[in-house]
Amino acid sequence: MSETSLIDVAVPVRVGSSFHYTFDPQATPLTVGSVVEVTFARRATYAFVLGFPTATEVPKDKLRPIGSVLVPEPLFDEAMLKFFRWVAEYYCHPLGEVIAAAVPKAFITATDKQRAKALETKPLEFEGLKHEKPQELTADQAKALAEIDEETARPVLLHGVTGSGKTEVYIQALERTLAAGKTGMILVPEIALTPQLLGRFSCRFPGKVAVLHSDLSPKERLAQWEKIRRGICTVVIGARSAVFAPLKDLGLIIVDEEHETSFKQEDSLRYHARDVAIVRAKATGARVILGSATPSLESYSNTLSGRYRYVTLPNRVHQREMPRVEIVDLRPKEDWHSLETPWLSRKLVVRLRETLAAGQQAMLYLNRLGYAHFLYCGDCAHTWRCRQCDVALTYYKHPPSLRCHYCGSSHAVPNSCEACSGTALETLGVGTEQVEKELKAILPTARISRLDRSVIKTRHDLESILTSIASREIDIVIGTQMLAKGHDFPGIALVGILMADATLNLPDFRANERTFQVITQVSGRAGRGGIRGEVILQSMNPESPILHQAIAGDAVAFYKAELLAREQAGFPPVKRLAMLRFQHKNAQRVQEFSEWVVQFLNQKKKNSCQILGPAEAPLSRLKNLYRWHCLIKADSVRELQQTLHLAQEYAQHLKSGVQMAVDVDPVNSM
Repeated sequence: MSETSLIDVAVPVRVGSSFHYTFDPQATPLTVGSVVEVTFARRATYAFVLGFPTATEVPKDKLRPIGSVLVPEPLFDEAMLKFFRWVAEYYCHPLGEVIAAAVPKAFITATDKQRAKALETKPLEFEGLKHEKPQELTADQAKALAEIDEETARPVLLHGVTGSGKTEVYIQALERTLAAGKTGMILVPEIALTPQLLGRFSCRFPGKVAVLHSDLSPKERLAQWEKIRRGICTVVIGARSAVFAPLKDLGLIIVDEEHETSFKQEDSLRYHARDVAIVRAKATGARVILGSATPSLESYSNTLSGRYRYVTLPNRVHQREMPRVEIVDLRPKEDWHSLETPWLSRKLVVRLRETLAAGQQAMLYLNRLGYAHFLYCGDCAHTWRCRQCDVALTYYKHPPSLRCHYCGSSHAVPNSCEACSGTALETLGVGTEQVEKELKAILPTARISRLDRSVIKTRHDLESILTSIASREIDIVIGTQMLAKGHDFPGIALVGILMADATLNLPDFRANERTFQVITQVSGRAGRGGIRGEVILQSMNPESPILHQAIAGDAVAFYKAELLAREQAGFPPVKRLAMLRFQHKNAQRVQEFSEWVVQFLNQKKKNSCQILGPAEAPLSRLKNLYRWHCLIKADSVRELQQTLHLAQEYAQHLKSGVQMAVDVDPVNSM
């Protein structure tokens, strides 16, 4: 072609290939990583430049020129493109959507003036923690930092008990990285952790810290992303999507609370930020620190095989003792505080009163939102269920409503039964809202607040309550998993875990692991100040070995037993795992489609992959879509991906309206 050249682009659409267009290189100088406008499927969209091929199989009369140039300068280089291709291949996801997940749309659609103005915005701060000074390392911390420094090839698993000072090790490792002219990122599993870390890191690295998470407005995201891209901010703190931050000369990636399932994206591009971080670090020559008091079984297994280096912090800082833990049996009714509160023991109420009298704070953990699990009719036993999802509606008392936590629908609380017109309506189960109400009646002078997604609507709400806890304006804080992850409040002397064994019987091979992690993490919030903490662990199954391993802090015993169980059952980390998820508005069609795909795979696969199913998903209907799934086990990534690509090709060939999603390394089996 004499006047025009070929250009290869990826569009942010659910298609499995890139596309060729033409452009004039004299009038429009472009490079890999530029963003252009193209017409795709008769609609204008943006596209990412992947390269400039010299030939194409597209007929000449079918080639179309690109439109305008949206971003001429490269937003990624060849090395980053190679990384994007790995993510697309491993997670069986279109390359264009992978890159779109890394580059905020707000940046692409912004004008040059808007991008320039974004650089003038003030840095995001958290008022609750200021003026933090460098801390002198303990002998354990100094030893751990030295071991991290000497490890240049492998990821480091930093296994430190709660309160052992992992964050200070992170900070000093990052100081050395920045001093060497490199940049660094810190990934956290929840935005609830971002404010505290942001406060600590911004004090130590003033003007250099950017933050990325889903709660940012498009304008804020644009500002943060542009400052990172321009090199103004050389430290990034954020949730899982921050793993794609456009840092140059990346030298260190820290994954805090690496065991947390929140690092796994559950829709669209189903990536695991911890695993993606390790691949990105390898591609850029950066080092990786995976930190946790309760490492994932996968990471711990990698230390046994030598793939990761194992570094420990076995003691709390300042010679503080681990909290005392007592299991309280909830089965005898005489040990309940009252017949109306079977979830609250006399022992816990006594210890709450003593804690408040001593001027200390307490924390209560219950991973249940709302006032009660559901509403039912005492006459006919009818329960109110979501019309779009196969789940019971959660009952809220203030304001009165029935809500679905999956589709977000909300309904008025009825006065009579919709099935029998009876009026004997009752509730069953307990949520954080009911705990708050009952405790305010039992302890009327206590200042009690909740920390859960029912009350935390904005970033300001989150920062406000975290500041109130830190400044001891709250006596008792009640919360869900938002409380369990990495918070450091020196005033918390007592922790109560209301239903410690609630997760043990879930239909998930990780149920034991998650129970062990939650108990250990929540217990670790106690006693971070000058006094020894205490934990009251309420249980209906007090003999469970998982509970006793958790309260003893015997992580090694738990890992050995759980690894043996996984090996016998053929689950990760012994096997590689993927799940095919099918959904459609027609129940029969989704069942038939899943059966066709599984039958095809069993006939055509040429490896030892084991295919389990298909079966109806435990949550069989969500958002008016019926759901089936099947599980694929493999001995290697190569065999797993061969089978997954075979499934994708066949599903496309069927041209059905059934949606099939590929979930590699699933953490949710529901």
